[in-house]
Amino acid sequence: MKMRLILATGLCLAVVSQPAFAEDEADLHPYLTARYFVDIGVFFPQRKVELSVDGPLSGAQDDIDFESEFGLKKRDDLISLNFGWRFGEKWRVGGQYFESDGQREKALQEDVEWGEYVFGAGTGVRAGLEFSLIRTVFERSFANADYHDFGLGVGIHWLEIGAFIEGNAILNGQQAAFRRESVKAAAPLPNIAAWYVRSLSEKWAFKARFDWLSADVGDYDGTLINAAAGVNYSLFENVGLGLSYNLFRLDVGVDESGWRGDVKTSYEGAFVHLTAYW
Repeated sequence: MKMRLILATGLCLAVVSQPAFAEDEADLHPYLTARYFVDIGVFFPQRKVELSVDGPLSGAQDDIDFESEFGLKKRDDLISLNFGWRFGEKWRVGGQYFESDGQREKALQEDVEWGEYVFGAGTGVRAGLEFSLIRTVFERSFANADYHDFGLGVGIHWLEIGAFIEGNAILNGQQAAFRRESVKAAAPLPNIAAWYVRSLSEKWAFKARFDWLSADVGDYDGTLINAAAGVNYSLFENVGLGLSYNLFRLDVGVDESGWRGDVKTSYEGAFVHLTAYW
């Protein structure tokens, strides 16, 4: 809902803004005239991670909500990076990076099944998560006016996801020794992309982008959404300040030799950043 509200607000601004845009590049925001830009700042997402590890005998198991089950922080403050390179009249490359991790010790309130092991209620365990994203997109512009730019592209999301639980476990109804059970997966997931930039003045610009995948790719089957919308204010000739609302969601089944199960994760929140353009 928040993402749709920001997109709608930005598009309304673009429509109702005075169309007094000169063809001179000096009257346009640097996002439309610079060859390179880099956004670097802090991403404040609300994080949610649920995953399951299928047991060899029992098959599919319920998802484990890591934040609720193990008391992990639901909100992260992450360093995040965006970049863009315009080459030629119609072509550009864009990218994004952020990573997240966390762990905590806690006494379980209920049994947690992890593959063939059960970590029983009342036992103390340590659990943790790690996640990283690198996005690269190759894009073509279809702009037909000097004051805005929009286009389509294809890209790759390189994702690394890992989780672990360690503590005294139960195997086949019998107390087992201390166990550390972990899973990790890394994969390049292709996607299609769309983006839009509107120069509201030489100081203000609105930006939006949307990346999407819904397919069976190798050992992964599911849906990926990565979207953002926000504004940028040019403080000086080569420096700006930006605010956007970013959303990343992943819901896939995993069928690797080291991990058969599924993962549902989302990172959603504000991204505050400085921008360099040149």
